[in-house]
Amino acid sequence: MYRRAAKIEALRLLRDPSLAACLGIAVLPVIALIVGIPDDLPRVQLAHALEGPMRMSLVANVALLGAAFGAVRTAAAFRAGVVGRDALVLHADPPFWTRVASATVGAGAIGAATWVFGVIGTSLIKGLQVFGYESLLATIIVGAGAGVWGTAIGALVRSPLAALPLAIVSLSPAMFLSTVVPDFAAVLPLSSALQAVGSPIADTSVGSHGSAVIALLWLTVALGTAFVAYRRRSLLP
Repeated sequence: MYRRAAKIEALRLLRDPSLAACLGIAVLPVIALIVGIPDDLPRVQLAHALEGPMRMSLVANVALLGAAFGAVRTAAAFRAGVVGRDALVLHADPPFWTRVASATVGAGAIGAATWVFGVIGTSLIKGLQVFGYESLLATIIVGAGAGVWGTAIGALVRSPLAALPLAIVSLSPAMFLSTVVPDFAAVLPLSSALQAVGSPIADTSVGSHGSAVIALLWLTVALGTAFVAYRRRSLLP
């Protein structure tokens, strides 16, 4: 059943309009990054800024896009009755976990596309070569994790209109709380994920390994809660 469910989900992912939309939207944070690059800084300082705060901003936007993608596609599948039909044909568990896997792959692809756009934009427009392959890995990891986070939210909310803002609101407070209470913000989902991949929002006492554990705990709790709700609640729209 898992093999059949995985094949179905792979075909759905390739035809998913929300994936195409998010891949297109991935250009926007790159445009904002390029526009925000000051022209009066020396090249060394520009490279430092791009690999520091601007890289953090880019990866944070990848997290928001990945979460939005996972939340909307999952909530839409519940609302359209696709999840209920899959459960009838393929049993309950395989469709849930293969949907999580497909959201992870799709959101990771969004992260990779954002990195590619960033490399092209900064090199062609600004003549800078700053985004290395370690930042590619960071955007893919954060994007994939955000896809799982969004999938859990979509499975709990089951309404695309509500899942989209909730996915964004669940992550975005870390951005402004990090300037007020950085140690508290460090344990929030977005902050811990960014710290774990080497793009911290602010200096905190939590190290990268601790942040990785915190981020994984957030994902485990969110996904576990969504799976329990999936098994206990009606799958009918």
